[in-house]
Amino acid sequence: MVVLCRVDERLLHGQVAVTWVSQVQPDSILIADDEVMKNEMSRMALKMVKPTGVNMAIRSVEDGAGVLNDPRAEKLRIFVVVRTLRDAVRLCEMTDTITKINVGGIKKKEGARLVAASVYLNDEDLANLQRLVDLGKEVEFRMVPSESGKKAEQILSEYK
Repeated sequence: MVVLCRVDERLLHGQVAVTWVSQVQPDSILIADDEVMKNEMSRMALKMVKPTGVNMAIRSVEDGAGVLNDPRAEKLRIFVVVRTLRDAVRLCEMTDTITKINVGGIKKKEGARLVAASVYLNDEDLANLQRLVDLGKEVEFRMVPSESGKKAEQILSEYK
């Protein structure tokens, strides 16, 4: 069962590996990212920050959906991490195992505006966010578990 899906451009790093893993207490972490599958150094770096006592799988988005759809995954507490809202949408369209999505850490890019702490969204991101809401996902924005979150619906209403 997926306990949480996090959208974070940095994927697995100290903040995620310590604070979020402590909060959700997963058995396994699934990194679902097409780019990292093409880069051995990135995969090695991710393996270095994996918390002790937690299994980790690094897969493409499509293969990650396959992992989540496997009946054996129902017995595990899985923390999913993707790089972009677009990848979160892709994953959610291939599996119904994700219900909660946390967004934190999306860098500033051209045409993007600050919508929450350290989260910049452009029009494409907002469309993907709307798609997640339309899929019935509970989406919140917060960097760390101790912060109060901001709901996707609030952000969408502010930027329509």
